Amino acid sequence: MKIRKEGMAWTGKIQRLSPIPNADFIVRAVVDCGLGGRWVGVVRKEDIADWFTPVVVFLPDAVVPETPELAFMEKNNWRVRPMRLRGCPSEVLIMPAAALGIDFVRFGIDVTESLGVLKYEKDIPVSLSGILKGDFPIFIPRTDEPDFQHVPKMRKALFEVQCTVSTKIDGSSQTFYYRDGVVGGCSRNRELCDTPTTAVWNIAHQYELPEKLPKIGNIAIQWEACGPGISHNPLRLTQVEPRVFDVWDIQNQEFMNYDDARGIVERLGMPFVPITFITYEGYSDDELLTLAEGEYESGVKREGIVIRPMQTMRVDDERLSFKVRNLLYEES
Repeated sequence: MKIRKEGMAWTGKIQRLSPIPNADFIVRAVVDCGLGGRWVGVVRKEDIADWFTPVVVFLPDAVVPETPELAFMEKNNWRVRPMRLRGCPSEVLIMPAAALGIDFVRFGIDVTESLGVLKYEKDIPVSLSGILKGDFPIFIPRTDEPDFQHVPKMRKALFEVQCTVSTKIDGSSQTFYYRDGVVGGCSRNRELCDTPTTAVWNIAHQYELPEKLPKIGNIAIQWEACGPGISHNPLRLTQVEPRVFDVWDIQNQEFMNYDDARGIVERLGMPFVPITFITYEGYSDDELLTLAEGEYESGVKREGIVIRPMQTMRVDDERLSFKVRNLLYEES
């Protein structure tokens, strides 16, 4: 599915170019996009003559326009995917601004709309769909983690803070809530009716959430549904199961601290995403990318990790939480 969303393509300035071992035609580029973040990519020497060359940076999951200048992206279904090339991180697509007809003024300009760039979002599998009841509730935040490259203030605020590192599960996001006598089940973007074939409601009934949540209070449980028929089932499960990653306090309009959330999830008898603990030490980009590597219990490379403080924190009124993609993960 392709949607319109700001912030998927930015003008940038190259901060550093460096050689890649055993590579004659490509080099490593570090690009500053201002509010668009700081990114690492691989560029062709013939495209980027020197670090003065103005560039445009297409962020992960950007769907680029089908133009002759970007025809080489057709083999990737026009979608930007992070990867490693010759062992070098390639988080984004970097193109010379001139090749795209961009009259470069300064770096850090959002050119998503002017270039016709869209954002890729996974379609909801048929097995997880249901009868539409309404829009996603406005009193619950949607599940969407920013990339670590996009939030330098958050990384700085985490220095020497005790954090959780959760495994990012490649599945389908679901939310179940109780609020003032009403329960509801949602996919990533919509609220769904309670029917025998609606997965979010099946999971809710399996764990007796309509009966249990009213005894706890106005809260929302958010999980990743994973299993057969969902993202090629990297956990190799035999049935659809939830992995809880968040509990939202509807009454106070805030995410719960880790210990409080974990306590509620255990009380409900639901499985939590795998967690490890660290004291955040101001990791470099490369250290974070290495930390994200690893495998699910099934032996399949994991999608990545999410880092957040054990005690809920905010930076510029945004929750302090970000994801780090595993560049070795091969999405099916």
